[in-house]
Amino acid sequence: MKTTIWYCSALSLAMLIGCEKKEEPLPTTPLSTAAPEAAPIPAAVATPTVDLEKVSVEEQFEKEVEAEVTPANFEKQLDALEKELQAE
Repeated sequence: MKTTIWYCSALSLAMLIGCEKKEEPLPTTPLSTAAPEAAPIPAAVATPTVDLEKVSVEEQFEKEVEAEVTPANFEKQLDALEKELQAE
């Protein structure tokens, strides 16, 4: 019985020593709720200009397709388009 009490006392003492930890203070970095500042945009950067005459529009594509696709070759053209879409 004495040995059981001795073991329980030793175990309790070991638990007390093991649980006694020093708490380290948390780092005190200030939290900022403001959004970080964006880098200023240099004045030298200009938006590119687009020549609207060179940009293709739907009507131009329709004219090209009407010239290329005929009733005789539409299945061949359709197969080519499907292959092109599958490659993407």
